[in-house]
Amino acid sequence: MEDNRFVIRNRKISETSAIGIAVNIALVIIKAVFGLIAGSIAMLLDALNNLTDVVSSVITIIGLKLSEKRPDEDHPMGHGRIEYISAVIVAVIIIYAGATAGIESVKKIINPIDTKFTFYTVLILMITIAAKCFLGTFVMMRGRELKSPALVASGQDAINDCVVSVAVLLSALLAIFLNIHIDAFVSLFISFWIVKAGFELLIDDMKDILGRRADRELARNIKEYIGRFNDVLDVHDLVLHNYGPDRFIGSVVIDVDSNMTANNIYTITHYIKDEILEAYNVILSAIGICVVDSETNDMREEIIRRLEHIDGILQVHGIHIDKDKKIIDLDIIIAFDSPYPDAIIDHARMHLTESYPEYTIDIHNDSDM
Repeated sequence: MEDNRFVIRNRKISETSAIGIAVNIALVIIKAVFGLIAGSIAMLLDALNNLTDVVSSVITIIGLKLSEKRPDEDHPMGHGRIEYISAVIVAVIIIYAGATAGIESVKKIINPIDTKFTFYTVLILMITIAAKCFLGTFVMMRGRELKSPALVASGQDAINDCVVSVAVLLSALLAIFLNIHIDAFVSLFISFWIVKAGFELLIDDMKDILGRRADRELARNIKEYIGRFNDVLDVHDLVLHNYGPDRFIGSVVIDVDSNMTANNIYTITHYIKDEILEAYNVILSAIGICVVDSETNDMREEIIRRLEHIDGILQVHGIHIDKDKKIIDLDIIIAFDSPYPDAIIDHARMHLTESYPEYTIDIHNDSDM
């Protein structure tokens, strides 16, 4: 079922990329022809920009096909991250195209040439702007729907092209009506715009490769889903690792009553794994257990009340109280931007030591996942 899901997703991405390739090839031809007729370096660079979109779409399809390769011994979680690499390649191509355009623009500023814009040129530019804006919006929406970073990158680049083409249109109108020629300067603006867009996409793609945190809404939904199981008292320590767009493997810890048998625990964890995979396509490779003694409920609630008011502590969970050995073991989540996490832990330990001097306090700093 999972394989079929990805087959459908990849087919839709390929179809979207193919549409982008067809539209961009048509725009390249039209802009190049009219750019040569008008002698406009800006219009020719706009055509070059569309050509990079063709290359980007081709790379997206290639990356997609490579990501479909089945898991092997070296890559047991599959090859989904290749999509991130293809998105980086797209960004690098955009940066290269922009830098090349910038060099040519500077040459034309130093050695300007006359442009010959006509009303037909203006009409063609208006049509291509409308086509490119529609294409960019369509591709970006599809990319977000299908969770494809490469497709989102292509869509964003197409929308950026609309601004570029508007600048070319402006230079054409100024040349026709006011005899003001700013074509070379507009082409320089285009090059800067392209480079800027490329770096923004590159930085965003690198975050995925480095290991961006899982979407907060996805994590919250998974926790809430697990929390609806009758025997689950609390859900925490959810960790999700990304192995490509919409491909996650992770672990979670649940609190259960100490009176549950091993058989009961096995049954509930089995159902949780199956239902989370079905509902969110997330593989929970491990489900940890934290046992809760009903006799210590009041004490647990008091510990939570005492600690959650401390600045910097986002959550208190995983509380285990051993009355025989006099040990309180718990996890706290400290905000990432807290400058002194160790001081916060010491503060929390001092609070609990004052309230329960006979107990040994063991506090673990948990990550805000």
